Amino acid sequence: MKYGLLKGNTLVLLMILLTESLISQTLPRRVFLGIQMEPLTEDAKRIMGIDNPSGVLVSEVFAQSTASNAGWQRGDVLIKLQEKSVAGTDEVFAVLSGQKAASKFTFELIRDKKTIKGNAIFSSFPEEKYEDISMEYTSASSPVGPQRIVLSKPAKSSGKKPLIVFIGGIGCYSLDTPFDTSRSEIQLLNHLSRSGFICARLEKPGMGDNAGNSKPCEELSFLEESNSYVASIRSLKNRADVDSNAVYVIGHSMGGVFAPLISQQTKLKGIIAYGTIGSNFIEYLAKTRRTIAAAFDMNPVETDDLIKEFCACSAYYFADKLTTDQASLKNPACREYLSVLDLRSRAYNDELYAFNYPELWSTYKGKALLLWGENDYIASREDHEILKKTVDYYKKGSADFIIVPQADHGMNITSSFQEARTNPGPYQTGVSQIVLNWLKKAQS
Repeated sequence: MKYGLLKGNTLVLLMILLTESLISQTLPRRVFLGIQMEPLTEDAKRIMGIDNPSGVLVSEVFAQSTASNAGWQRGDVLIKLQEKSVAGTDEVFAVLSGQKAASKFTFELIRDKKTIKGNAIFSSFPEEKYEDISMEYTSASSPVGPQRIVLSKPAKSSGKKPLIVFIGGIGCYSLDTPFDTSRSEIQLLNHLSRSGFICARLEKPGMGDNAGNSKPCEELSFLEESNSYVASIRSLKNRADVDSNAVYVIGHSMGGVFAPLISQQTKLKGIIAYGTIGSNFIEYLAKTRRTIAAAFDMNPVETDDLIKEFCACSAYYFADKLTTDQASLKNPACREYLSVLDLRSRAYNDELYAFNYPELWSTYKGKALLLWGENDYIASREDHEILKKTVDYYKKGSADFIIVPQADHGMNITSSFQEARTNPGPYQTGVSQIVLNWLKKAQS
């Protein structure tokens, strides 16, 4: 499953949504401060000769951003924003929440032991630009708030086109990353757009431009998130340039669980599931602990202990309804094992646990392509084989299962589980070709 991208000293492109009424169908771009931040430690204060009690170290300033236009520099210490003191990244986000592009703001920095005060204007978050692909940032209304949809299609396009909808994994992360277009999902969808398809990235509620306008991602239930995707797809089907009878969903990881659920509410011609779940959630977790153990080079004894402990911790959480904190009192190892579940709400996890996965697929009438990367230790090959049997049971011959060579869970080039964990390569372009070949066959 895919996890959050902005952690620790990782690139922090401050992306805060503008607050706007749900009555409007136009969702604005979020504010782009454009800095990389680091905590201002006591050692850093001592080295820089700063005695200010709080602040955030600006370790990078990005071109064409609010900070760059305001004259901020690498090494500055941000101590106030909009007259409010900031002691960490969370406080910076809190101050920026609800700010609007083109609005004025005040700031206070320390540079070379001197205080600098200034005024500036917030810039909006940039958009992806390509010579041969037309980009459109549209939105749809949903039960949890307006939802950003990032569309890509051939630059020279006319008439109705088949629609490819991409839904991401379990983590709360954005699919709108113009500063990192090398990401696998963007590479895949751009390839499909260049091949004549309209592609839509469905942003998670509460993330990217949705932040502040829709329910926070971490508070959503599974069904609430699913319903937001249904609303987006129904909206897209009404577009003049979309062939509403040729809509396909690419579900990456947990997106492959959303896909059949979505098909129960709006018709899909095809589902492409990559690195997903095909058996009950506890069984899936147990199977993938074995591949995770392999990725961490555990010996057979360590592997067996890991699976046994993980299953016990999962029982505390799901069967006994304990929190991670309560489970860790029974076994301290549970805190680490169950940390992935704390990425999402209790309601989300309980709904995920309650699903009968074959039942989700039992009413699906379209075609299915089930993909598993041969070095994907996060998902199970067996789950994809189970899914193929399930789909074919209810509609014989409608499912294809393909193993993607030298690919990991993130659709990147890797040669082993171990490399997938420690040093994955760039996007495995073979995924694009497999998907495109299947789509051509599915349309015929």
